[in-house]
Amino acid sequence: MFKKRIFVITSTLFLALGVATFDQWRWSVGSYPSVADTETDQLGYWLALVDLDSQTVSIRRALVDRLQDELKRGWQPLDVQDAKVGRALDKYQQKITDNIEILTRAWFYYRCEQYGEVSNASRRLEFVRPQVDMVLAWADIYSQVQNNGQAASEKNAFELFDKLDGWIEDAEHDKQDELNLGMHHSVLYWLSTNSIDSLTLETRRELAERIAAALAGGASDKAELLALTAAHQSQLQSNAFSLVEVWLLNRSLEFVKLESNQREPYLDAQLETVKDWGLEKILVNDTESAAGGSQMQLLKLMGNLAIWSERAPAQYRASYKKLTTSLRQYALKKVLQF
Repeated sequence: MFKKRIFVITSTLFLALGVATFDQWRWSVGSYPSVADTETDQLGYWLALVDLDSQTVSIRRALVDRLQDELKRGWQPLDVQDAKVGRALDKYQQKITDNIEILTRAWFYYRCEQYGEVSNASRRLEFVRPQVDMVLAWADIYSQVQNNGQAASEKNAFELFDKLDGWIEDAEHDKQDELNLGMHHSVLYWLSTNSIDSLTLETRRELAERIAAALAGGASDKAELLALTAAHQSQLQSNAFSLVEVWLLNRSLEFVKLESNQREPYLDAQLETVKDWGLEKILVNDTESAAGGSQMQLLKLMGNLAIWSERAPAQYRASYKKLTTSLRQYALKKVLQF
């Protein structure tokens, strides 16, 4: 329980179907109720009228746990179908936006800390699953506030991931590895349970760049700590190749702008980049050696270049073919040099 008073002159606030004003809610009990004692239809008041940044870590974490439980049961904190709710959102939009960001950051730090305490690979998989669902739910809530009740867009999801990156940088140095592990394993799980082919081309292109940056930063180094099943591995392999396909599309648009004397160094750099990703750590079965797995993944990728060239979007096909043809020729040249 905590006693901080807020004096608010407000009309009826319709959040999560709540019908009492905040003054009535607070004065009826003499103070804020505890998070556990807050009625479900009044949870929205925490988002709209309480300065969560000034509350204790324990209160924010209690809210994270409570809200996650309620969201799993289908609770909707912002019932935007009611016109009065829309007017309330206009009035309290900034406070709700700020509090959602505060709680999302609290959720991220809290869950990564808990994840770091899980030692069993199978239990890690069980832990990650609901957290991936939850981050998408938070993205949807954030979008509803920002976009007048519209569902989360792919752009909103990227904005949220940018925030996660920023929160990792802001964290204490000795916490950053733990936060990176939690985020990398969450992305790995998402890629092993969803098909990226349903996303728009532009979204896949941006996602490919982000995944490539994460792999360059060592995202594959501890992939074995997450016990993915054979079905997970199959979906992950499919998504990995789809991402490489659009990543090469991005590279092709760079390649065609280069002078002739710049192209071989560029091709060499891209081959080294792909090798450095360590895809074999994510995609290779335990029975395969790391070195053999690396060569196998590269051969599989090279074997798909002709297929990817033919199905590239019409406006990019010429560039794609020029890159992939040059890439195959350069790779063969390097092999013959040994």
